[in-house]
Amino acid sequence: MITIEKNSDIKIKCYKCGNEYGMGMMRMDSNGKTLVCRNCLERKAVQKNETAVKNEQAIKTKEESPMKEYFCKECKYNFKRAKHISVSTCPYCGSSGTVVTKGSTARIMADAFKMKGS
Repeated sequence: MITIEKNSDIKIKCYKCGNEYGMGMMRMDSNGKTLVCRNCLERKAVQKNETAVKNEQAIKTKEESPMKEYFCKECKYNFKRAKHISVSTCPYCGSSGTVVTKGSTARIMADAFKMKGS
């Protein structure tokens, strides 16, 4: 049996990055089978947080988009224009009266109820 003194400097290789660190820097990985340095564990947590923040920003950007989406029922053409521009004619096929605004499910349902009522 090998006894290790409490103050001895034992170096252990990190499973993730391959660098050698002292015992105080090592932790068990989330799988509970391998030893990983604290740097790799913290980096993993930071990467997850950064990914979550980027996803939230993408959703906000999509919601606050200065563009409005349109769809032509005649030729099935999808296109976008600035919100302040009103579009009634399809820029692709030139038909008028067949262009509709694309939107959320709630808006589509409201439009459907309006059409049903008329």
